[in-house]
Amino acid sequence: MSAVEYATVRLPFHATGDNARLIYWTAWLCKLCAHKLLDKVKENPQLADLSQYYFIKIGKELCYDIIPNRRYVYGISILIHASLQSAKALRVDITKLELKPWLLFQSEAEPLAKGNLNIQFTDHDRVKVLVFDKDGASKKITIKPVIPKSYAKLIKTLVDRAHRKEIGYPARVYIMNYGDGLEHLYGEVQVMVKYNFYLEVMKKYDKPLGNNIAGVDVNVDRLNLVVINRDGDIVWKYTARFPQVTARGYPRKKAWSVIGEAIHAVLRNAYSHGASVIAVENPEIMGYLKYYWIRSGDRRSRNYNYKVSIFRNSVIERIIWKASLYGLKAVPVSPKGTTHSEDHDYLMRKYGLDCHTTSAYLIALKARRNLRTSFSARL
Repeated sequence: MSAVEYATVRLPFHATGDNARLIYWTAWLCKLCAHKLLDKVKENPQLADLSQYYFIKIGKELCYDIIPNRRYVYGISILIHASLQSAKALRVDITKLELKPWLLFQSEAEPLAKGNLNIQFTDHDRVKVLVFDKDGASKKITIKPVIPKSYAKLIKTLVDRAHRKEIGYPARVYIMNYGDGLEHLYGEVQVMVKYNFYLEVMKKYDKPLGNNIAGVDVNVDRLNLVVINRDGDIVWKYTARFPQVTARGYPRKKAWSVIGEAIHAVLRNAYSHGASVIAVENPEIMGYLKYYWIRSGDRRSRNYNYKVSIFRNSVIERIIWKASLYGLKAVPVSPKGTTHSEDHDYLMRKYGLDCHTTSAYLIALKARRNLRTSFSARL
């Protein structure tokens, strides 16, 4: 399991008039750059094997005449390169990749430029952004994002340290919606903060209350938690349900807000019932979220099971990187046998558990066995 490097903080904003149009055109130019890069890779799939350094050089050659700013060209090149690596890991045919319908632009961290030169916090609730019109002329505008109370301390600390040139942050302007004539535009300033820094500011608990083991089973409409002691006995069961998010047309942003609350509820329950370890099924490929920006053009990959797999991996990743906020260590276990097996059926009958709670119990038991094996190996 790869280490979590960044946590993404999403700050909504609303722009009007000329500012809305300039944000749109900057994102549109970057999207043209992304299309040009991806088309080049589809013509020559070996380019997907290049290192990030050499891929950025290709991006500069192809895109600087589209958007004349190396930081935005680098940002789109890095995004496409990371997406290609995840697509390769998921064994998706590179020649059939397509861009999803996003509009955005991003700039990498620069500590000596007070955090970020192109998308820079000038105050705790002000962001100065370099934008372009459709002809490539540039200017700087100010965006006033909404800072949720839950992130106020994090953003204040980040901005203060950035202004002292102690820390940098990659940042992205992401367009969510816009009106006719581009008079109104709704979007997010997405700030990527180092995970260690995120924990330093946001951590709720430093140490666990006990030495129990928690297991979590992730499904499309619920999270099932089982906490066991070191003897394997169940000491707590909990289910966080969110059936509304599966309804057709339910807003994506609202759905992830509901799921986020469910994740925190599960982690609070694990912590308060003495867990020091929380086990989850090992996802197919950690970091797959980088694949979010592209999709396979092969319709066979767009089936229900594929979407469920991607969704579950996404939830599991969130559990892993939020676990440390509660002083918990996240450990992955093999999913083999946790859903369909003789052990699963036996435990359901023995303890009168539903199938999802039984899966969570088996995940916890697997973690217990793995931890005991690891401990014995060190003796």
